[in-house]
Amino acid sequence: MLPLVATTLVVCAPGFPGSTAEAQPAMDALAQAIASSAHLPEGSMAAVYDETAEGCLRRLPPKDVAVLLASLPFYLEHEQDLRLAPRLMVVPQDGKPLQKWMLVTGRDRPASLAGYTVHASVTSRRFVHAVAPSLPSDVNIVASTTLLSSLRRAANGEKLAVLLNDAQFAAVGKLPLAASLAAVESSPPLPFAVIAIVDERIDERRWKTLGAALTAMSGEPSAREVLEGVRTSGFVPLDSKAMAEARAAWRRAK
Repeated sequence: MLPLVATTLVVCAPGFPGSTAEAQPAMDALAQAIASSAHLPEGSMAAVYDETAEGCLRRLPPKDVAVLLASLPFYLEHEQDLRLAPRLMVVPQDGKPLQKWMLVTGRDRPASLAGYTVHASVTSRRFVHAVAPSLPSDVNIVASTTLLSSLRRAANGEKLAVLLNDAQFAAVGKLPLAASLAAVESSPPLPFAVIAIVDERIDERRWKTLGAALTAMSGEPSAREVLEGVRTSGFVPLDSKAMAEARAAWRRAK
């Protein structure tokens, strides 16, 4: 058994709903489930959620923050300056660990999207350009939590494009307005979110224990309910090819 060393997991999901206070009970349950799966002493794990990039960055300097669960846009933006090392992918609830991003407009769109506005659930402008490289460089990008309303407006002919992930796009196909929409382009399959080590704050021996515990959680009945509480189905090994695709797209969007 590993010695008792307090380790904090920061869950960073800019653009996703919920506050730190609202999420804390689910974070406490997650930390306890990870510790139990890893056979670590009670109290040896902690977890905290933040819905803003700024809030996440404020939480990362303490040395006990050794593990980060981050959306792909946040990870790519801060991989170098935070010295992040990806280890696992997150499987979203009712989704897949690798997801395409699709740019959707009204079906009767012009050849060029010049003058269009893009609505996206992500807050990173660079990420939007990374997964939709055909967009004009000066396109107006707006972070939105009401994508269904945006899709209705696009279907009604407004100069509006909407960026959707796989799960969101699949849901659109079930709507009456689907026939009035069309996908402009699609990214390759990319990690939905990743778990990374922060600044080498966990050695490989300790990570081997934590990583094995995280990947085993989806098969543990007591942990599955905890995972559902954080809208996750589990954690799987990193797809190196997909990660390389994400980095390449990010570099091209610079």
